[in-house]
Amino acid sequence: DYYGANYLCGNEVSLADATLFPSAVFATFMLPKFDTDLNHPQSPLPPKVTKWFDNLRTNDAVFSKVYDEIMDPLVNTWDSKNHRWDDIRLAGLRDVAPGTIFDKILSGDIPASIVKEDEHIFAFKDINPAAPAHILIIPKDRNGLTNLREATEEHVDILGRLMVAAGEIARDESLGFGDGARIVINDG
Repeated sequence: DYYGANYLCGNEVSLADATLFPSAVFATFMLPKFDTDLNHPQSPLPPKVTKWFDNLRTNDAVFSKVYDEIMDPLVNTWDSKNHRWDDIRLAGLRDVAPGTIFDKILSGDIPASIVKEDEHIFAFKDINPAAPAHILIIPKDRNGLTNLREATEEHVDILGRLMVAAGEIARDESLGFGDGARIVINDG
């Protein structure tokens, strides 16, 4: 028994139970969609709250009905019919592209001559330069941005940071840039 009672505040239903239960239904349905390991999702609720929730869901007829009334549209309309989560990164849309050479450079498995680095971007000299000054700039967290054609509104910030970094690097004469630079954006 988790507090010596069936409900949060004792042996009778309280406003706390009635208020928290619907949120717990939504949380147990929605939050696992954002888990990084879909094969082993973590419980979104603390253990004692999970025990309380499972007890009400399975042993209290009213809460069981509330559970079904909330879950029916979530599963049958939002998920199955409208595919509500499909376009939301990590809820339905996952970055399943294989690792790239850039991932190996970021992890340090492949050495790089670093030109600029902060918490968002990583710039380094190309090992096979096509010009005297040839710098590659990549996001540190690809967040599904494995190709430019994968860009969405959620990538506006990182794309802007990459362009600002390109401008800053293009002004660095010590790298071999003179009066300007040719900036190329690759898709893939």
